[in-house]
Amino acid sequence: MNGIRELRSLLSTLSRPDGGIRLYASGPVAPATSRVKRLFALVLIVAITAAAYGPAHRFIPLPWLAVGPLLASLVLSPVITAVLAAWALLLTLGVTLGHSGPPGALAYHLSVPVLLAAFAVANSALRTAAQRRLRQVRAVARVAQSALLQEVPSTVTAARLASRYVSAAAEARVGGDVLEVVPGPRPRWLIGDTRGKGLPAVRLASVAMTSFRDACAQPGLSLPEIARVVDRSVTRAAGDEDFVTAVFAELDPRGWLQLVVCGHPSPLRLSADSDLQALTPATYATPLGLRPDLQASTFTVSPGDRLVFYTDGLLEARDRTGRFFRLEDCLGTLRDQDLEAAADGLLDRLHAHAGRRLGDDVALLLVEAAPLTVRSERDFSVDPAPGLRTASDGGRSLPAA
Repeated sequence: MNGIRELRSLLSTLSRPDGGIRLYASGPVAPATSRVKRLFALVLIVAITAAAYGPAHRFIPLPWLAVGPLLASLVLSPVITAVLAAWALLLTLGVTLGHSGPPGALAYHLSVPVLLAAFAVANSALRTAAQRRLRQVRAVARVAQSALLQEVPSTVTAARLASRYVSAAAEARVGGDVLEVVPGPRPRWLIGDTRGKGLPAVRLASVAMTSFRDACAQPGLSLPEIARVVDRSVTRAAGDEDFVTAVFAELDPRGWLQLVVCGHPSPLRLSADSDLQALTPATYATPLGLRPDLQASTFTVSPGDRLVFYTDGLLEARDRTGRFFRLEDCLGTLRDQDLEAAADGLLDRLHAHAGRRLGDDVALLLVEAAPLTVRSERDFSVDPAPGLRTASDGGRSLPAA
């Protein structure tokens, strides 16, 4: 009867609106969800106790009553785990007293349940402390990552942008990929990939992005000169075998795009009346940190053209059969009128292809050229490239500025 009264009391406590607790593994949890977990542990203990009281009790070892507290220690707080453990010990004592046995049987039957109950409470306390420390580390990491990976603007001069960054590391927002956009009369951006993974790659990526921002703030620097500034910074910070593949881009609102490609996959252009075309530079440079010979290539861009800049994590994603992800199969997604929806749709297809298991970081930048509003020629200090053609060049490079 004592066990029944204890059960009624605890059930009454569980039914109160403030009976909820936090699941530290996943943050705050709704009270209803928490009550379900506690009720499950209670029902489990009741079922084992009923079996122990029944005719077949000899087949039900009393230490099984500790299963409820042990399961509770994985998801519930130390206080609730201790309450369940105490109740399980109380029922164990009732079962033991209800059956005659030799002298010392009581201590024998209670020893193992007491040890298991103590282990359950200790495990819940250690898990809660570890998860509290992990939450603090995650909070600091989120702040640091947000400072490193600045928000990409949705619009720049004569273009709309949509960017996505997916880190292959769990619980991380930024990895070894580089994505930075600097708006202005002639917006510039950098997308790249550092060699390796982990914290060294993140550190090198931060050096490249910070150096790019600083170089773009210096007046009068051309795109190749900006690339040289970033290369010097990467060379100083990189180890003997470290490097960064990169694409530097500058968009002139009057219809041309300048690129400096350093060992990185060439961007793609999707015109309204054609398929994806690679903007292949006249010459490739080695990655940053490996003494690249930096030269610019120029391409025409018409209003409505969409440019796809990406890191190799996009193309190296494989499905279960080992087939690589193909951007050519995503033309319908890339042509979505909503640029943000196009970026989301592309990532959805990537996750579906890879089974939501990415082996590398992915950085994606979609750029849609927009018609230029009427502006003064004084807004542009650099003349367009000599011999620039206004028609689409079909992916061939034009003379550099």
